[in-house]
Amino acid sequence: MKNKLKKISLFFNIEDALLKQISSFCLTKKYKKDEIIFYEGEKENYFYGIVSGSVLMYDVDLKGNIIPKNQFSCGDIFGLISQIQNRPYCLTAKTQSDAQIIKINYQKFSSFISNPPFSDRIIKMLSNQIMQEIEFNKLQKYDATKRVIYTLLNFPQKFVKKKKYLLAKELGMSAETLSRILSKLKNEEIICYCDRAIKVLDYEKLNKILKE
Repeated sequence: MKNKLKKISLFFNIEDALLKQISSFCLTKKYKKDEIIFYEGEKENYFYGIVSGSVLMYDVDLKGNIIPKNQFSCGDIFGLISQIQNRPYCLTAKTQSDAQIIKINYQKFSSFISNPPFSDRIIKMLSNQIMQEIEFNKLQKYDATKRVIYTLLNFPQKFVKKKKYLLAKELGMSAETLSRILSKLKNEEIICYCDRAIKVLDYEKLNKILKE
């Protein structure tokens, strides 16, 4: 278990003696692709670390459509904010691929979080998430093309190995509209496709379009 914990960002470079203590209240579970880890509204005493695979956190609208919110991959943790606030999970989490995930008992871990390095790392992590939410909410003022460009400039990780229909929903457009915009940018040699990810070739042009 110690070696698996070392793959999680929250536990990087933590001494073995401390990892051994934490290991005593951790469980490892393997999940199949598209398997639900927890549902919105559930209340458990765990947060999670990803050893391998990826996880999608999503909301559901009144019509039952999935609204993607966050995507996590190897080394990331999720579900911690709900534990800190002592609230049910505010989103549903499911795997996007086969995954190996560590369940960490928050009640037992809570005695560690007020001390460095965990306190510093958690504060930084939560601050980054809040800032990302603030920045991503700025998308609402743009049209479809500029929403894609703004995301390429500020959240390039969202274009890495993510299904287009999920990204399109996150950006508030159809998958067809997203494909059309990306194709146009590719034909103008502003972006290119590289190993299932999108790479920006001309940041100057993207910034110019965004300011028009």
